Amino acid sequence: MTSSHRLAVLAVAALMLTGCAAATADPGAAPAPTTATSPEASHTMPDGSVMPGAEHGDHGSADASGGPSEAAAMVCGGQVETAVASMLRLSDPEPPATAWDAPDFTCTYDVDGAPLVLSVHDATDPAVGEAHFAELQGSLPGAEEIEGMLGLGLPSFSTGDGVVAFLRDGKTLVVDATGLPEQLADGTMTQSEVAYAVASSVLVCWVEHD
Repeated sequence: MTSSHRLAVLAVAALMLTGCAAATADPGAAPAPTTATSPEASHTMPDGSVMPGAEHGDHGSADASGGPSEAAAMVCGGQVETAVASMLRLSDPEPPATAWDAPDFTCTYDVDGAPLVLSVHDATDPAVGEAHFAELQGSLPGAEEIEGMLGLGLPSFSTGDGVVAFLRDGKTLVVDATGLPEQLADGTMTQSEVAYAVASSVLVCWVEHD
């Protein structure tokens, strides 16, 4: 199986795993997991109340309290968290840790003691986000555009060693699997394949919550 074919299979698997629920991020603590039974996922508020998906509001905007936008927060909860655990075959996963340093939201998953880092440059101005994405791509050695359908119709790149990035609505999603072992999921996935599959699962959430 070619590398492109493997990535396509992984992307499909990620889409099937991601269902997709939203989570409100509490910087410095893991968001509470949420569940969804339909594309109109519920949203758990900080006080524990649940808001129907139709009432979520604008997922592309930063939180009024100064925290990350809901789109950014999705990388650290709900079905993205479930997808990470399933893809990497984690039997008893630790809750992910979050950090918010505006405009950057970071979520770190513990994969058997090694970090899988998801980050979102949470730009509210698309032009600013596009400039950030271009600068980031230019700064990373080996960063090459993900070509064809594997790019999912979005600006994207991969370094080939475990870093994958996508730009959507001015927001730059980066999945960094370079801190993980070279062989993952019982030897069935490489660092780059994990990064691409996890990024795909996040993008499903973003599309479903438009």
